[in-house]
Amino acid sequence: MRSNCLLALVALVLALVACAADGRDVKVHGWQPVGDLSDPHVVEIAKFALSEFSKQSEPVQNKLVYYNMAKGETMVESGVRYKLVIGATNETIPDPLFSLNYYEGVILEKAWKHFGQLLSFAAIPKEGN
Repeated sequence: MRSNCLLALVALVLALVACAADGRDVKVHGWQPVGDLSDPHVVEIAKFALSEFSKQSEPVQNKLVYYNMAKGETMVESGVRYKLVIGATNETIPDPLFSLNYYEGVILEKAWKHFGQLLSFAAIPKEGN
């Protein structure tokens, strides 16, 4: 039991050290807002989510391209979890703004292992639909 607690503590400390090394301010308790949605690292995480979703989907129907980010939150839990609201267009539709939709993606990052995993990804329904 003690060794499990010690391992969990070490993992948490490593996650915090990795975030500090990246210059990011990540809180330990619950979801916290992302300070700068245009931070290149956060944008990279959002693009990773779109890429992973596109790989898992019908290629013709879901070639999503990053447009912007409307909201972002982080939480330290087995690494850093990002909950992002990502604006993306569908590359297969000629008028990109016509295809603009928003998606919520949850991504797990373990920077010290160079590891990322898309945990969930879903379209956010447009108002009035």
